[in-house]
Parts: sequence; C-alpha cells; structure tokens
Amino acid sequence: MLSAEKNRILSEVGSGTPMGELLRRYWHPVAPVLELSRRRVKPVRLLGEDLVLFRTSDGSHGLISRHCPHRGTDLGQGWVDGDLMRCPYHGWAFDAQGRCARQPFEEAGPSGGFHDKVAVASYPTAVLGGLVWAYLGPDPAPLLPDFEMFGWGHGFVEIIMTELPCNWFQCHENGMDPVHFEWLHLNGNAVRGDRDNPEYVPRHLSIDFLEFEYGFVNGRVVEEPAIPPKGTYAGTNDVSEGGILCLWPYTLASGNTIEFRVPVDDTRTLNITWQYSVLPDDVPAGRQDPDEIPYWYGPLTDPETGELLLSHTGNQDFAAWIGQGVVADRTTENLGRGDKGITLLRRRYFEAMRQVERGEDPPGTVRDPSANERIQLPLMGKSLYTQGMPREVFEEKLAARRKSGLFGIGGFLTVQAGRPDHLQKAYDEIAGVSQPPTPGNTADPAPAKAPGAAERTG
Repeated sequence: MLSAEKNRILSEVGSGTPMGELLRRYWHPVAPVLELSRRRVKPVRLLGEDLVLFRTSDGSHGLISRHCPHRGTDLGQGWVDGDLMRCPYHGWAFDAQGRCARQPFEEAGPSGGFHDKVAVASYPTAVLGGLVWAYLGPDPAPLLPDFEMFGWGHGFVEIIMTELPCNWFQCHENGMDPVHFEWLHLNGNAVRGDRDNPEYVPRHLSIDFLEFEYGFVNGRVVEEPAIPPKGTYAGTNDVSEGGILCLWPYTLASGNTIEFRVPVDDTRTLNITWQYSVLPDDVPAGRQDPDEIPYWYGPLTDPETGELLLSHTGNQDFAAWIGQGVVADRTTENLGRGDKGITLLRRRYFEAMRQVERGEDPPGTVRDPSANERIQLPLMGKSLYTQGMPREVFEEKLAARRKSGLFGIGGFLTVQAGRPDHLQKAYDEIAGVSQPPTPGNTADPAPAKAPGAAERTG
C-alpha cells in the first residue's frame, strides 16, 4: 500500500514532476519508421507534451511543438516542404531545430519578416529497430541503447501500436509480476476454452528477481505435475540463467516480444509491441529491411459487442490494467508475497527519482559508445532468436498452432487481436511455408481456446 502522495508521484509524468524529470532522461519510441515514410507528418503526445513528428526530404526526422507560435494553429494539419514543417494557416515554416525559416507574407514586406525572433521547442530524434525515438531531456543526451534484439536476423518483426486509457505505471508493473501469467493468461484461456471443466496449469511456488545494469530478471519456481497438462504452461527458471526482463524505463523483454509502455500523459499509455516471430533456421538471416518493418494498430474492443477483447495475451493484459482504473489507487491495496517484484520496482523508481534530483544519471543510462553495440541481455533461450528454429520443429509447432486456433491467422503467433491478413502472406513468404486452405474467414479467431499441443513458455 502507498500513500496518496507517493501514488501521485509515481503516476505524474509532466515536465517538472519527479517522475516526469526521470523519464525525460531516457529515449522514447514514438512511431514506426515505415509510418512516417508514408504519411510524412504525425501528431504525437508524449509525457504530456503536444508535438508533431515529421519526415524531411532526406529521410531524417524532426520533432517540434505542435502549435504554431503565430496564432496557435495545429502544425499536425500542415505538410512537409523540403526540410521544413509548413503551417497550413499562413505558411510559416520550421526546421527540425525549431527555428522559424519562412514567414511568406512578412518576408514580402519592408522589414523582410522577423523569423529570427520566433522559434518552437524541438527535440532530438533517432532511428532504431524500425522505430523513431525521441529524447525530451536536458543536454547532453545519453545514447539510445542498442540492445541486441534489434540486430537479430532469424525472425519476422512487426510493430503493434495500441493506446490505452490508463496510466503507464500500472502497465509497467506487469513486468515484475510473474504470477499473473498463471491466472490471467493460462488459466483464463483454460476457462474460456472449457468453462465447465477447465484444466488449470501448474502453480507458482515462489518468485525471485535479480537486478542488473539495465533492469530486472524475473525468476520463478513452478510445481512439476505428475502428468504435464495439455497446452502452454509456465516453466521454472532461475534468475542466474536469465528470464523475462523488466527494463528501464518501461520495457518488458521476453525474446519474442519487446513491449514499451510509453506514457502519453497521466491518463493514457501508448503500448508499442515489437514482435519477433522466430523463423526456421534454414531461412537466410536479415530478410527484413529495418526501414520497412510493418506496423499496425491493434484494437481494444470487439466491434460487435463493444467489450474489451480477451482472445490474445496482450489484450488480456490491457483489460487487467484498464480494470485498475485510469490511475490505479494504490492506497487501497493488500499486497502479499506474490507482489515482491512490485514493491521492489516502486522502491527503485523512488530511488531513481532522487538520483535525478541530485544531478546523477538514472539506471540504464548509456554514454560510452564502445559499450553501445548490440548490448547483450540475460534472456533465456537466446539461441532460438539468434539462430532460428530447426525446420522440422518449426513445422510441428506451426501445425499445432493452426489446429488449436489460439495464436491467430494461419498459425502465425500473435500477441494481440486484429493482425491484418497481408502480414500472414509476408510471413509465409519469408518463412517458406504454404498457407493452408481456409474455409471462409482468415481473420483472427474470436475467443481463445486452450492450445492442443503441450508447450512451455518463460
């Protein structure tokens, strides 16, 4: 349980707040590279600030305040003119550094304009992993961490964007809660598959966490059943062997997904999932262009019922976080031993905020270029992601997923509902598999059923 004041400090992300100042010491993913190559201009709200992201003629990006200093018009309605962001109202234009470069009517007058006296706020951008990143903090900016998964070549990558109507920190706490996987995902799927006679998975007996330079390793001990259940179930892992990671400032890394809980403001979160679907090991590495990584926007609700979707792992998480309220009220909690990771995470964030107040770098900061080359992380089963899966095993798993219907279209593993059908074709082409005949609909299935083939997951 936290006091109302501490709960407020954890939740507020605006400029000048303790958490807002901490988060401004990190880089933040804001949009897929491919999206900006198509639309050129995108309004962005990040850490409570209204901004506009644009792609210039040379392929670089600018990020500036969203409203024109002339009369406050929304620059997000404007367009890119060469290397400048043009306001649609009177044609004022700004470069990526926020400088006013054009005032058409004023320039035609005797004074020649006053653009040298006008500017908007601007922020640095960078590109990594098919994403555009932004830094909103003070100089000198740290390096954007070049984690190893952005260099893996034996998977099919896609980027999924979903805005959630809740505060970011309750989303991030999920990354230090191994026990939820047993109930929210596995037992929940069992109930949705057979409400009258669900087969529950083995129980968690204990959990553990190991802090390292960039975050925390999740570990757990799960009971060993005499007869393994059908379907997916969590396995035991010791933190010394690696595991699912909770990274600074708000990232969950499991290997097949990297999930960012980006704070839009105090009441909204942009969940960005960088999904990595493993390919057969006989597929040549590096088949995807990092500037062409596909993206899509994942739905929250069923269009027919209006209810929150629960068919996929990511959607189940979203429903749980939204169910905690717009901002979770931590003053009424009753925490137990299963919340060991939650209390650790909160304590470390309060410590990190104090570090920033003292003028120090927070945890996870990278400043040495020589140390920022494919930073290795303690993920379990890393060879699967770096080398691919044996073709025979891949085909067996693919057949099982197709049969179960749990993992989306054509057996292609997906963590969220709503994947566009054209991605299945792109995946099949890269993976070298044929699409099975489908009687009618190829869209993601409705309620999930427990998978038929036994499969352990971290």
